[in-house]
Amino acid sequence: MVGVQSHGTALADAAVDALPGWVERSVARLVTAWTGAPPDPTVQEMAREAGRRAAVEVGGELRALVEADVDDQHATPLSLLRRATRYPTEVLRASGVPPVERDAIQERLLPDDVYDLAPATFADVDPALAEPGMLWGAAKALAHRRRHQPMTQPRIVAYVPDLMDRSKVAAAGAVTFVARPADLAGASEDADVVVVDLTRPGVVDALAGLGDRRVIGFANHTSRDVMAAARAAGAEQVLARSEFFARLDELLG
Repeated sequence: MVGVQSHGTALADAAVDALPGWVERSVARLVTAWTGAPPDPTVQEMAREAGRRAAVEVGGELRALVEADVDDQHATPLSLLRRATRYPTEVLRASGVPPVERDAIQERLLPDDVYDLAPATFADVDPALAEPGMLWGAAKALAHRRRHQPMTQPRIVAYVPDLMDRSKVAAAGAVTFVARPADLAGASEDADVVVVDLTRPGVVDALAGLGDRRVIGFANHTSRDVMAAARAAGAEQVLARSEFFARLDELLG
């Protein structure tokens, strides 16, 4: 557990450092896109103040989350960072910037993110968050697995229609494959992890019915919208297909 907390503290510290700059950059990007000119000094000061509040308030939420026991962490650091969109959003609204056109899936999953600012990955907030985010996620997954399944293989439920991909996943442990995304919820009630091919129709919509189950999804690295939608729908880990199969034993072993 010490490892999880130390990685969590490092991630929270990095997020507190990164949030003010992310808020200011988000405001500047949208204002410039709308007006054709950088924000004026008044808007810049509003963005700086919003960034300071984001660091204090979201930073506090992050610290409380990562200091909790792994079984009591009912959110993820990335989900808390996504809520930070409220800070640049309030500045943009006050500055008269209209909402942007968004993908229908994103509108449904993140109705309040009217400027399409929600980060899909830690690196979207700041590249400096990528490594501490990855280390914290791996440490938490390992601690959870050791606590709840110290001597057994994980129970895996998967929706992976491609036969070659399915054979690779099957080699990782005791895997139950389902024929349709709609079957995931019922089949995964006692599963330790759910694996899904995000490129298949209906998969992202099915994630909403999986509750707090640990979900790992993979997709082609170019499918950024699908990957972002999966994260927004609650998938714990969303990986490019090549990375998923390269780390298969680590992720599911």
